[in-house]
Amino acid sequence: MAERSLNERFIELEDRLISVEALTRYGTANDLKFYIFDYNPKDELIVRKEVKKIIERNSDIIEFDLYEMMLRIIEDEGYMEDILRMEQEYDRNLLLSEIFQPLLSVEEEDNRLLEMFKERAEDTGNKIVLITGVGKAYPIIRSHTILNNLQSVFRRNPVVMIYPGRYEIKNSMTLRLFERLDDDNYYRAFPLVERRIGNDY
Repeated sequence: MAERSLNERFIELEDRLISVEALTRYGTANDLKFYIFDYNPKDELIVRKEVKKIIERNSDIIEFDLYEMMLRIIEDEGYMEDILRMEQEYDRNLLLSEIFQPLLSVEEEDNRLLEMFKERAEDTGNKIVLITGVGKAYPIIRSHTILNNLQSVFRRNPVVMIYPGRYEIKNSMTLRLFERLDDDNYYRAFPLVERRIGNDY
């Protein structure tokens, strides 16, 4: 089936994000309202620009940029200068395993990243939680891990992740980051705006 244009999808996206009621009136199979707006990674700069416009026009949206949150944690912990220096001397995988994963792993009970979500969750009220910066934060922050851990944080708010890749629901509900990397399965989210004419992913 033919792909819908990005412009068409953004018109529908803004319509769906106009309010919590507009977003959730279609219903889902469970109490958690988690959605994914996936897009072709080649359209990254266009998507960033359009999403920013939607946020600026809508006070019912509260944005969580994973990349900006990650930078804030690194700066707050005083690691920025060390990381910039170590990038020139050490392998990227070593930095990931020795610095980033211990600092940002959502498996830890005192994880700072989840704490940042929880801190702002108190102010979300009847708002839509919009998660951006997914591609910029990879591979330090994995999107499916974030979604899994946010289930206990946002029980009343609908959560929408802007995802640079494809959310394949036809067979296995797989998140494919950048449309080529398996980002694992995620069964609790629903595609927000179809990419193709009809429902065939």
